[in-house]
Amino acid sequence: MVLTICISCPSSFPASFQARIRKAIRTTLSQLPKTVTRKTIKRGQKIMVSVSIVGTEIVRKLNRGYRGKNKPTDVLSFSRIEADSPEIPILDIGDLVICLPIAKRQAKEYGESLGRELERLTVHGMLHLFGYDHERSLADERKMFQLQNKILKILSPKHFRA
Repeated sequence: MVLTICISCPSSFPASFQARIRKAIRTTLSQLPKTVTRKTIKRGQKIMVSVSIVGTEIVRKLNRGYRGKNKPTDVLSFSRIEADSPEIPILDIGDLVICLPIAKRQAKEYGESLGRELERLTVHGMLHLFGYDHERSLADERKMFQLQNKILKILSPKHFRA
């Protein structure tokens, strides 16, 4: 697969954080079960993921408009994956919207670096793009967070925190 990652962020957003987001996306894709990826990604297909780093007000408006929740959140995922996607040159998997102020606050609360929190939010959002949903049931929550923790451990084994 050929992967294109488009990151839209403030000019002050460090390149090192962009690199961590890119690595988290690649690692997540490599760790998804083949039963998940085979349904959507054809062998050798070009795929694209977009990531936007935004402020609290933008993410609150998106959360209200798409989820009916009038409050900001840390990450939103907008999947464009269809079960029977036709053969197209580039498969646009979807968009991740990460709220930087919330990521900063959570990093501090969790005693993590901002880079590590951005990895966590990226992995979490990517799993949502592929249909994982921790709000559906306890079994789905366990399944999603087990995979998320596995990926985070691969990304930073020394700093792994479940």
